[in-house]
Amino acid sequence: MVIARPLRLQPHAVPKVWGGAALRGVLAPDDVAGASWPDADPVGEVLLVSDQDRHASVVSGGPFAGRSLRGLMLSECDALMGEVQLDGDERFPLVLKLVEARTNLSIQVHPDEAAALKLGVQPKSECWYLLDADPGAEVFLGLAPGVDATAFASGASTPDVVDLLGRFSVRPGDGVDVSPGVVHGMGAGLVLAEVQLNSTTTYRLYDWDRVGLDGQPRETHLDEALRSIDFEAAPAPPGPLGFLGSGDGGGASVNQTAPLRRGKRFEVDILDVHDPEEMASPGRPTAILVLSGSGRLEIDGVDDEAFPLTRGCTWVLPADLSAARIVDADGELRVLRARPMIRN
Repeated sequence: MVIARPLRLQPHAVPKVWGGAALRGVLAPDDVAGASWPDADPVGEVLLVSDQDRHASVVSGGPFAGRSLRGLMLSECDALMGEVQLDGDERFPLVLKLVEARTNLSIQVHPDEAAALKLGVQPKSECWYLLDADPGAEVFLGLAPGVDATAFASGASTPDVVDLLGRFSVRPGDGVDVSPGVVHGMGAGLVLAEVQLNSTTTYRLYDWDRVGLDGQPRETHLDEALRSIDFEAAPAPPGPLGFLGSGDGGGASVNQTAPLRRGKRFEVDILDVHDPEEMASPGRPTAILVLSGSGRLEIDGVDDEAFPLTRGCTWVLPADLSAARIVDADGELRVLRARPMIRN
């Protein structure tokens, strides 16, 4: 079966002990109205694109309304994924979400493919785009200069681990690329968009001596974490993204594109769009999150359905969609675009 049209997905709010109340204001108002939102618990994540058992995204409108991303992967996988090679479980390969760290997240690490194979789990990598940051907010990324494996292991599960990490002040608009094997953590006072591989493998080293929403201490995974850390990694420091001229090849354009991540499994860009901009990538799906401004998607041959781009809304363009242009941008339109890579 063909899909050949954009799919708007309904966000899903997830309580987290470190969350807050800011993410409602990031979403489109009509998405907030239809979202499953907890009444009391702090919200730490809003899943925008997710094919995970606990939180499967659901299409919110059009002929596929009510269908889950999991269901589409089972029945329309070729139309949705095209030439993208999937891992054994046939899941949509990326997760896109919003995160609020009202307090510090745990110090953690994700395994690369080699470590994940030894541990019998899925590898994971991710990147962050900072939407808001309190003055003085920071992220923890990699090891501090001069810290080796022996020094790190001795303090890894204690409060001393914080002094063994690279610490970076961040501002709205900064990008952070978190490669597998790199120890990391979000500091308090951050709101961000995150793109990650569809994996739940997270090994906590230190969780600030707190309990979870259930009142119990949160589990740590010291042995697995130490087996997953790349002690030779030298992650790029967080910082502002570099924007370059964009366009669809049809001539000069005032559009600008900044790469947030370029990896063998997925790529992520931030785009400032003024002129028409092609967003579809035939042969692979594209996920779009509107960060600011407004516009619309124009689809050839589809006149009976609107595809508006408003702040906080999310669309997935299936691989069988040959063209989907952004038009009528209001001068403030900024979008995050994420795509899985076609691997040979």
